[in-house]
This record gives sequence, structure tokens and C-alpha cells, in this order.
Amino acid sequence: MQYGPDPNAVYPNDAIKSVCFIKNVITRANIFVGEYTYYDDNTGAEHFESHVTHHYEF
Repeated sequence: MQYGPDPNAVYPNDAIKSVCFIKNVITRANIFVGEYTYYDDNTGAEHFESHVTHHYEF
């Protein structure tokens, strides 16, 4: 039996598209997040990476 949202889904709640699990939408290898790390943005939570402005590859 599963409790809580599916950590492999983009949206923890399909009815609320402003919240997403970050690990399922990021593509940059230098951004590390946990299983249930989420981001809330009314203009599109799936665009999290566009808000990361000072994270450089070393």
C-alpha cells in the first residue's frame, strides 16, 4: 500500500499543476534534489531550472 504522492510523478497532485517534484523536471547534472523536493510556481513549476541563476559548473 502506498502512502503519499508518487515521487516519480511530475505533479504530486494532478489537480494542482503549479506544484511539481523538481527531480522529475530538471535536466542539469549539477542540480541535486531529494525524492520529495517540490517547487510551487503559478507560472509553471516545471520551469524551475530557469530560476537557477547562480549555480556554476566547476
